Amino acid sequence: MGEIADKAERAALIVLITMIAVIVFLGIVVRYTPITVRIIWTAELARLFLLWAAFWAAGSIERVSGHFRIDIFEELVKGKPLLLVQVFIKLVLLVTMGIVIWWTIAYCELVWGVPTLILGWPEIIRAVPFLLGSLLIFTYCLIAFIRILRRLFEQC
Repeated sequence: MGEIADKAERAALIVLITMIAVIVFLGIVVRYTPITVRIIWTAELARLFLLWAAFWAAGSIERVSGHFRIDIFEELVKGKPLLLVQVFIKLVLLVTMGIVIWWTIAYCELVWGVPTLILGWPEIIRAVPFLLGSLLIFTYCLIAFIRILRRLFEQC
């Protein structure tokens, strides 16, 4: 089941990044060719997809503990000291993501019902990726934190 979810997540990220490239390319073509139709929504839509892709990818990277790692440090330090440093780093990340989630919820309440300038879509569409990405990072970080604590207590 994990492999299927991983492949689906990668496919969704590839689709999002491809859509960004296509939309930006379309905007460039329309801007620099003598086409009478002007497309003003390309930049806003590309930014929206970039937000979704960035925060989704950030959560995906945290799932495999790809954030906040220094490989040379992990090669030099082993055992309990390394686990203690990893616990500290995960704890800092959990607190940081908790604050980001708190602020993002407040921002979502603030922009609820406010339309975007160009497309007139709800502004909440731009706030939701922050919230979902932060929740993903927080969840994966919490799971990793519990696993590291378990390994630390097993070594005691």
